[in-house]
Amino acid sequence: MGVVLISWKTKKQSTVSRSSSEAEYRALASTACELQWIKTLLQELQINTSDHANLLCDNQAARHIARNPIFHKHTKHIEIDCHVVRERLQNGLFHLLPIKGSEQPADIFTKAMEKNIFEVAVSKLGMMDYRHTA
Repeated sequence: MGVVLISWKTKKQSTVSRSSSEAEYRALASTACELQWIKTLLQELQINTSDHANLLCDNQAARHIARNPIFHKHTKHIEIDCHVVRERLQNGLFHLLPIKGSEQPADIFTKAMEKNIFEVAVSKLGMMDYRHTA
């Protein structure tokens, strides 16, 4: 059994983003809400959730928006998402950590990759093939 809780969902965004940073930030807001839901569910099941989640983000602009309380003209159309992410970040729900785009383990779910890169991503996620463990 693995030691990492993974929640995975794919969904076509309902709005058109004006930049890749905006798209990344909208995904960050959605993930923050999902983390809050998971934490609440675990608490209702009386499972200790004192640890924060580590949220990896390979977009520098999205990380900057999350930490910067000053809104810029480029963030006015994602203002609600800004509040959602920043509030949960400040409340310690998660830590927002940088990661190189080439090292992003979530790419295993969205991109074709060479076998050796795929195997590294699988190991980073703590995933294992149960068919070969019995």
